[in-house]
Amino acid sequence: MSKTSKSKKVKMPKMDDIMAQIKADQIKKAEQVKHNAKLLFDTLQETKVASIEVTFDGCGDSGQIESVVYEDHRGKEVSEPKLVVKGSYKGKHQEWDDQKKTFVEVGGGEGKVRDIVEQVCYDKLEASHGGWEINGGSYGTFHFDVLNRKVNLEFNERIEEVNSSEESF
Repeated sequence: MSKTSKSKKVKMPKMDDIMAQIKADQIKKAEQVKHNAKLLFDTLQETKVASIEVTFDGCGDSGQIESVVYEDHRGKEVSEPKLVVKGSYKGKHQEWDDQKKTFVEVGGGEGKVRDIVEQVCYDKLEASHGGWEINGGSYGTFHFDVLNRKVNLEFNERIEEVNSSEESF
């Protein structure tokens, strides 16, 4: 004869608690954006880079940075600085490891210029435009003005529209 197990009741979180956690995460990401952007601009002051243009695109539950272009004060493309942004934080994520045949956690710690440029962009999108990669998604461009220490985001959200009609005849 087998014993029947009593099922535990799972307490569902309240919507207010979920929304509070989302807001707290957005605030944390916004703080990381400010922190990493300041350190990035500090690092880039020692280079020929005057501006950076980053394009992104996301839809269908997936989003990515499409390109990162570095330019000098004349608008001429320059190579990516290979410097570490001291004191920065590169977020952790998972990547596929072919040898282990599983996903492994990578990242964390300080990042190189490209890593931190991308981190600032992803964190800003998550802080201000959560779900930017969902359904029709969105696309846009980040403009980093190194000389004036400003970042401008041009954000374009795709809207899906359905026009329906019904008639009898």
